[in-house]
Amino acid sequence: MENDFLHKISIEKLSKDTGLPVEEIAKLAGIAEARNLGKWAQEKPNGSRPNYNAIVRLLQKGATVETLFGVDYAATHQLTPANPSEPDNTPIDYQDPKFLAALEKGMAIIEERKKQGIK
Repeated sequence: MENDFLHKISIEKLSKDTGLPVEEIAKLAGIAEARNLGKWAQEKPNGSRPNYNAIVRLLQKGATVETLFGVDYAATHQLTPANPSEPDNTPIDYQDPKFLAALEKGMAIIEERKKQGIK
């Protein structure tokens, strides 16, 4: 049971994800005969799975983790911004009660500092 394949790879779905015909997927994976890709959808003992380099190339071409591994990655992982140091470009809702409360608090701090002679 431990050595069984946990997921069958749908070649049709893989082709849809990548936008590549089966022949191109086979070439990308280093498989001489495109018909041998069908082994990725089979159980052992006749089935097989792509090697690491083939997986990387397929992911680079748009294959999803779900298609290749049967795991809904987006559901289990939060995506982070490409560059977390860049500002969020989400428009500010100036009527949001949280925004207004923070603004009011900030203005009160500024007024208090003015009274104390702090610039």
